[in-house]
Amino acid sequence: MSIKAVVTDMDGTLLNPAHQISDYTASVLKRLKERGIHFIVATGRPYGEVIQTIRKCQLEPDFILTSNGGWLHDGGFNVVLEHNIPSNLAQKLVLLHTLPHPEGGNAAAKTFVTNVYRNTEWLTDRDVPEISGGLHKNLPCTVLGEDLYALPTEELQGVHQIWYYGETEELRAVSTQLSATFGTDLCWTFSAPMMIDCGPVGVTKGNGVREVAEILKLRLEDVACFGDALNDESMLQIAGKAYIMENGQQELKDVIAHGEVIGSNANDGVARKLEQLFFSS
Repeated sequence: MSIKAVVTDMDGTLLNPAHQISDYTASVLKRLKERGIHFIVATGRPYGEVIQTIRKCQLEPDFILTSNGGWLHDGGFNVVLEHNIPSNLAQKLVLLHTLPHPEGGNAAAKTFVTNVYRNTEWLTDRDVPEISGGLHKNLPCTVLGEDLYALPTEELQGVHQIWYYGETEELRAVSTQLSATFGTDLCWTFSAPMMIDCGPVGVTKGNGVREVAEILKLRLEDVACFGDALNDESMLQIAGKAYIMENGQQELKDVIAHGEVIGSNANDGVARKLEQLFFSS
């Protein structure tokens, strides 16, 4: 098997803990491109934020998968494919702000934060400084408070992702409620222990990688994928080579049977593996 395309997640994988790439990683990616290997970014982040990070880090991907495969852009930032959540379903997800009592009592008001990615906007019911000032500092958020729950369906067109942020235990209850309420009408995954990402049915990073492979006329066995979280599982499962970061979620390491654990994102794990694969003598 010869690797002809490299797909990598961003946060926790390609980017270091400061959400940047080192000069070393940048140089390896440049050499990869010069060698004719296709380079694809696949992230749960929204396009409106990712484009700024890509430019700032001077990345030159051939394709950009954002919102866990919801949107696909080419290297010139032109839309190739777009998968959005139906507006009536988006409204129901926004209205998920109470949780049923586990023993049948009164519903409990949520403490998790609801976030909506609509086109290139980020709407939320509550600002979380460590998110808006760190992970998503390149995309200003519009804090609507409880007005978020009153948005009509016509204002929920172009929604490509809705995500919840909160304590893991509460989000597990959310996941159970999503399963009971929406079943196969929705895709959702834990992109981190404190985050659940929701997208249109059938939209995953794995299916996004399939779409890119079809465009490039590549076999999936010729694709190598790098990731660290459960929202990377779908693409790691179908890749010819699957690489999991040392800092990755243990649940991910447990379910990817053919996965190889490599160095951490703090130590340029992706770049060091790429150098070993393509440039070692």
